[in-house]
Amino acid sequence: MMHHVLIVDDHPHQVDSMARTLPWTEMGVVGVHKAYSAHEALQTLDIVPVDLVVTDIRMPVMSGLELIREIRRRWKDIKIILMSGYADFEYAKEALRQDVEDYLLKPVPNDELIRSIRGVLDKKAAEWQAVVSSQRVLHTFREHLPALKTGLLLELLRGRRLPDSLLQEKLDLYELPFTVREKAALVLVRLEEPLADYDQRSVSLLEYAIANIAEELFRDDFRIWSCLDDYGYLIFLVGLGEGTRDLPEPERQRMLEQGAAHLQHYVGVYLKGSISALVSDWFEFPEAVSDRYQQCLFAFRQRIGSERAFFMTIGSTEEVHKTAFLSSLYEPPTLKMTIEAGQWNELRGKLERIFEELLQDEFQFEEHILEVYLEIGGMLAYIAHKNRRRLAELIGDEYEKVAGGLPFKTVKSLREWTFRILDRLFELVDRERQHSRAAIVQQVNEYVMANLGKDISIQTVANSVFLHPSYLSRIYKSESGESFSDFVLRVRMEKAVALLKNKGIKVYDISGELGYNQTQHFIKMFKKHYGLTPQEYRERLL
Repeated sequence: MMHHVLIVDDHPHQVDSMARTLPWTEMGVVGVHKAYSAHEALQTLDIVPVDLVVTDIRMPVMSGLELIREIRRRWKDIKIILMSGYADFEYAKEALRQDVEDYLLKPVPNDELIRSIRGVLDKKAAEWQAVVSSQRVLHTFREHLPALKTGLLLELLRGRRLPDSLLQEKLDLYELPFTVREKAALVLVRLEEPLADYDQRSVSLLEYAIANIAEELFRDDFRIWSCLDDYGYLIFLVGLGEGTRDLPEPERQRMLEQGAAHLQHYVGVYLKGSISALVSDWFEFPEAVSDRYQQCLFAFRQRIGSERAFFMTIGSTEEVHKTAFLSSLYEPPTLKMTIEAGQWNELRGKLERIFEELLQDEFQFEEHILEVYLEIGGMLAYIAHKNRRRLAELIGDEYEKVAGGLPFKTVKSLREWTFRILDRLFELVDRERQHSRAAIVQQVNEYVMANLGKDISIQTVANSVFLHPSYLSRIYKSESGESFSDFVLRVRMEKAVALLKNKGIKVYDISGELGYNQTQHFIKMFKKHYGLTPQEYRERLL
């Protein structure tokens, strides 16, 4: 396990000594974080995934016990070791009530401290191991297996292409009785009145019942895998069984059609409703599954339409689909999905695949160029509007080509134009993103400067700019090169130096003006920053 540990004590030298001398790496610790007050500890916990807090009990402003109560309220899984220089039974009792892992009396020998920390981290690791244990994972996996099976079939129908080895691994893992490169067929079922008019819960039960009837009808001759598609059709992927594997294709086609017809009949008899069914011919799985699925949808729309209780078998692909279908344009992830995810490299790769397919001989019709052009035009408008800009404003004179119909007669000219516009858009979007981050840093700086005398934490500042504290912390560090807490400390110390030049302002007044509730804590932080106490620094100035 790679653990993060936070050490909290109002004596900086003790914190620094523990962080420097203990064998953290041997204990599986990758991050040792330091806080010199409970307030600083809470700021760290807001942005760091800490596993163990080692804290002193006696601290000014907020004690160790108060810190523990706040940790228990907000981060219930964090382990805590409490240290105290007072052998006070009341403290021990309160520590036990707060579910502290260990209670150590100062001064703590290093070997005892190491033993305690190691034991707590081992316990933490064991708890996580239980969470991811094979038995628990297997139980969770079993619970989600039906959804996983459905999801995989939907991905294949939508056109996702997986390497044969990876797909076969998934088929085996999901206990699906299919193998790559085998013969398969599709059966599409559409629910009709009165079944389609039921409420969603009842429709789901009907779909389950129809799938069970299909399992019963096909089990002796075929293997099936089913899902509900995006259009409300029940889809059955059918594989050959032991009894049909060696039969001639016309015979197994006849048996498949007969089974689908029986399904239609039994739904009417036992579920008192009507369905239309379409049966495909046999094809190679998974290579042709998406194309055949599209052909089946086309046949449903063109041939069955609004007919009810219709049964149909489609033949060759030429019979169904005389015009080639640009699968790369619509297979997931779609152009819009890659934009939503901010995957610019994936977007470029997808466009390259689209243009590569468009150059094939079967796509040499002008309407195919129009189809791709319209999708790309919509994508460019989506990018612009998503960034709260008008497309005409972003691409200038090139906008006339988007709005003026189909200005491209060749794939080459469309491709060159597409990537030229994308490069321009990406540059503008990236420039605006950088400007937006710089604006956030400016807002943070202004907030801190205006609130130096108040409680300033990453959480309070994040609330003021409506961002998550962890995200804000990363943005601030990447843009300014300085952590948020270092910036706050530096600004306070610089302000302290400016105030020290005025002999009439006392050190405890400066402390309060800079948001320190305890003058002693301010003095410690000042000395840590400058190497001198405020009074020593003032004497040197004057």
